[in-house]
Amino acid sequence: MRKWIAAALAAAVIVSPVPAHAAEEPVGRYIVTFRDGAPDLLTGRLLRQFRSFPGYLTEMTAAQARRVAADPSVRHVEVDRKVALTGTQKNPTWGLDRIDQRSRSLSHGYRPSADGDSVHAYVIDTGIRTSHRQFGGRAESGYDFVDGDVDADDCDGHGTHVAGTIGGSSYGVAKKAKLVAVRVLNCDGEGWISDIIDGIDWVTANAELPAVANMSLGGGYSPALDWAVENSIAAGITYVVAAGNEDSDARMSSPADVPAAVTVAATDSRDRRASFSNYGKGVDLFAPGVGIRSSVATSDTATAKYSGTSMAAPHVAGAAALILDAHPSYTPAQVQAKLIANATKGKVTDRAGTPDRLLYVPAPPKAPVIATGQTPQAAVGVPYSTRLSLAAARRGSWKLDSGRLPAGLSLSGSGVISGTPEVPGRYTATVRFTDYVPQAVTKRVVIPVVADLPVIRTEVLPDLISEVAFEQRFELADSRDGVWTLASGELPAGLSLSTDGLLSGLSAGQPGASYTFTIRFTDVWNQVAVRTYTLTAR
Repeated sequence: MRKWIAAALAAAVIVSPVPAHAAEEPVGRYIVTFRDGAPDLLTGRLLRQFRSFPGYLTEMTAAQARRVAADPSVRHVEVDRKVALTGTQKNPTWGLDRIDQRSRSLSHGYRPSADGDSVHAYVIDTGIRTSHRQFGGRAESGYDFVDGDVDADDCDGHGTHVAGTIGGSSYGVAKKAKLVAVRVLNCDGEGWISDIIDGIDWVTANAELPAVANMSLGGGYSPALDWAVENSIAAGITYVVAAGNEDSDARMSSPADVPAAVTVAATDSRDRRASFSNYGKGVDLFAPGVGIRSSVATSDTATAKYSGTSMAAPHVAGAAALILDAHPSYTPAQVQAKLIANATKGKVTDRAGTPDRLLYVPAPPKAPVIATGQTPQAAVGVPYSTRLSLAAARRGSWKLDSGRLPAGLSLSGSGVISGTPEVPGRYTATVRFTDYVPQAVTKRVVIPVVADLPVIRTEVLPDLISEVAFEQRFELADSRDGVWTLASGELPAGLSLSTDGLLSGLSAGQPGASYTFTIRFTDVWNQVAVRTYTLTAR
């Protein structure tokens, strides 16, 4: 690919011979795409190279375009025409709550299956008013291909409306998704196909996965535009595209005709295909698209009601973000299949041969359950690692909720408690797991940390004097809890050993007699120390 681009640039000064009278022909903008392994070829004035496929934008006459198209190395030549938004007529509004239930009887609520916080949504449109309060700092500029700079601000409002439906805090399907503006349409909602291709190529090169791209735009058939979308999907980005607003077969326009993209038609609040919506077997889903309220670009708080397949597509893009939030490794094909599998069947009327599938966002799964029982015992100075587990696998993160872990240990977001314990003891902590919905669950864990084996420090005992009170406390080399017992042998008559290590009493031992016995200390971790003593009476 890089080799081809370099060769094409080197050939930029080569111009095909043109008859003298051709100089009077009008010059137009053409997109030329090549087959794999194409030879160096350039006719007219080079305007731009495309990155995702072998092709370029050039200015030439219609006669030159016909000659270029006849070359066997050329895949396609098409006019670089302007593309418009897929509809923004302002109609009465309704809400989000249709897509999270099977029935048309609305519940006046919306509870999504996730929040999309791990997903980037790329809005290939008129830009986004990133400062709008609906976005809460989650929207950013990617690139502006209309003005050729990094400020993709919205001077039309369409892109901001689309972004609000994808991820606005009030009107969005995926309320925590990260929104990225890729501006390819001007303040009148129009743009060159070549600029749109550049926008797609930018997303392909710069997208942070998992990612979804929304294209609420389109027009006639453009093989170059379709090719760019196909290459971007092959790079792992899910594309959601509007079916169009011409009340015709969606397969007649680009990029709605791309099978690997999720093509979306519009319904009204009665579950009827919107009168303007395109249709046909190439449509994957219907989604609400009439009278949709969302953010607009006139101020940081402005909203408006728009209608069109432009409004239906971002509902599906938001739903795709929810799927990717729960399953970040899903391919675009898996996301598309999941959207179709989740769809509500048998509800849409006046479909005109379109598959009867209405967007559905499932309810959240049941709260997660922490399966970890007793955590393993740890030991001072010994590397330790244990993984907390759930009853069923689910994406989310762990953290310490309350209490404390042993000094030297820490809990990772993936649920691993690890480190090297420093201080013995019995430590109690409450851990919290929060899934992608988000739903949280907590559990109390206990980690006992043992020291080295206990050592009895008391070496010898004083002599025992008959009929005189005797008292001796056994000591350890460190301070730890445990129980003292007589392991073997017999104590002199009148003496006893308490569980806290005190040997005491009034001895009745005979002078000159010797008594040998073994003392056992058992700590709270069932580690044992023993020592044998001889006590002489006098």
